[in-house]
Amino acid sequence: MQRLFTGGMLYRKGRLSRGDMALSQGRIVDFSSPKQGDGAPPVVPLNGKLLIPGLVDVHVHLREPGFSYKETIATGSLAGARGGYTVLCAMPNLDPVPDSPEHVALQQAIIDRDARIHVYPYGSITKGQQGRGELVDFAALASQVIAFSDDGRGVQ
Repeated sequence: MQRLFTGGMLYRKGRLSRGDMALSQGRIVDFSSPKQGDGAPPVVPLNGKLLIPGLVDVHVHLREPGFSYKETIATGSLAGARGGYTVLCAMPNLDPVPDSPEHVALQQAIIDRDARIHVYPYGSITKGQQGRGELVDFAALASQVIAFSDDGRGVQ
């Protein structure tokens, strides 16, 4: 379904300017020749409101599994969505720490079940997120995580 957004402030070519934009199936489309009559797309007047791409937060603490009393994937991703975020990258300060494919799989199952927007997990750099000692098996984790961090612990 196509939808036409009119009179918004759009971020284009590094600047904000007033303009219109059409979407069809979630993608920006050309609307230089809009349809007339019954075939015309629904119009959404923006009245000068800002229309920008979704935001990405590369450092969030969703704290699940292990510390859901602090934050959950459901509540954190819903808060992100309401703030205009479409992607969150979750730090590895969890229990169990995402330092093995099995531990990342536990977190991913919760993400798949509860996330309201895209959530990508970080893997820990060190076993147990200790900042020292044994490194994780990066090759085994690389396809399951967005990046690696020991979040707040300098790796010695």
